[in-house]
Amino acid sequence: MTSFIDQQVQARIAAAAAKRQQQREDRTAFAERRAAGLEARKHAKLRRIYCGTCAKLQRRGTYGRCPYGCGTALCRARAGCGNTHLRQCEKRPEVTV
Repeated sequence: MTSFIDQQVQARIAAAAAKRQQQREDRTAFAERRAAGLEARKHAKLRRIYCGTCAKLQRRGTYGRCPYGCGTALCRARAGCGNTHLRQCEKRPEVTV
């Protein structure tokens, strides 16, 4: 027969073990949520559109695409961005004289 003190000790040991197990489960769940959040941030960053010349973040309607068809987004606000890119575009047609 176990004494009252032994029962109390066993109860404390069981409570501590349950607490450790709960903390492990909480850490695992937090890590999964964090990984999902980081993945979502990465995809959101990849969806953003930046100017091909000055690397400025472009909002909807504030950029144009390269007319040579390379797909580069260019600032509409700065004419220099378009001019610089058009001189360096890899799909620029060759000029024959």
